[in-house]
Amino acid sequence: MTKPTQTETGELRQDPLTEKWVVIAKKRGKRPTDFVEEETHITSNERYKENCPFCNLNKYPQEPDVLRLPNDPETWQVHIFANKYPAFTPKNEFKIWNKGPYKVIESVGYHEVMATRYHDQFDGLLDRNILTLEIEALVMRYRELHHKPSVNYIQIIKNHGPEAGASLEHPHHQIFTVPILPSDISDLLHGAERYGKKNNQKAFSIILEFEREEKTRIVFENEYFTCFCPFASRMPFETWIMPRESNPYFETIGPDEQQALAESLQQILGRIYTGLNNPSYNYYIHSAPCDSEGFVCDKSAFPRFRWHIQILPRLSKFGGFELGTGLEINTMPPEKAAEFLREQSLPTPVA
Repeated sequence: MTKPTQTETGELRQDPLTEKWVVIAKKRGKRPTDFVEEETHITSNERYKENCPFCNLNKYPQEPDVLRLPNDPETWQVHIFANKYPAFTPKNEFKIWNKGPYKVIESVGYHEVMATRYHDQFDGLLDRNILTLEIEALVMRYRELHHKPSVNYIQIIKNHGPEAGASLEHPHHQIFTVPILPSDISDLLHGAERYGKKNNQKAFSIILEFEREEKTRIVFENEYFTCFCPFASRMPFETWIMPRESNPYFETIGPDEQQALAESLQQILGRIYTGLNNPSYNYYIHSAPCDSEGFVCDKSAFPRFRWHIQILPRLSKFGGFELGTGLEINTMPPEKAAEFLREQSLPTPVA
């Protein structure tokens, strides 16, 4: 098969892991600046806000901290505590039953919040030392939750801005644990196994090697991480942060990797903040499950999977075609998105 010549015709691109397709609609495409938000979603640069529950812990007491860094009542910068309105309830055991043709599982697990101390500490503006503290706290809490009964998978997310579902303006992450393996994670795990058995190579290694050779979709990289807009990007400016080391487990990263990850997040989120005028975004950490129950793979558990972060700016909405087919149309080719982000400067950090 000959290699096609470059045209402005749109493309159907396939993710080699999930085998799902996306549409890169070049003729419907926009200039990168067309995605810049007209108004900044979050305009507050106040250190504290009177009506914010995370700024006024005396007036709006939260659940007790389970972790705080630094662990000092005067100098702490980030803390983790149970969500007041959790989606899941901690239990050592849970019930599974059938209701007619349906299977039901009790909604057990942990639902926690990690918040910064100050209201103006948005990730796109954060000093790298504070970002490193955030990552250290997430790793520590992940390790503690990993062995809890009924915990099969841990999902760390960040919702920033109203279009991303952030109900509170104060910067915070959420940590969820569930007793099941979510379908999207199952797709990634099985996709990595399927690709490996079919091609006798690790999909994540091949993807990273190809991206580093082509360079057109890379936004930033350091000694430990490569940040790139994936070939089959589902949304404009979708960016992945992928470790160079083939490691399935986020919770195993050490201090040097944590600092390098903080630098990577600062670079990507800072460029998104500056270049797109602080849009709403979601990001989440995909790591291997806490156990391999119900998942069959050779040698050690999940040898072909690699943990990574996916960042999704919320600059477009799905219509009937996307919802009806599951086939996303992305009007910003990832090559142009990466070029645009590389050209952006970083904002002044907030300590």
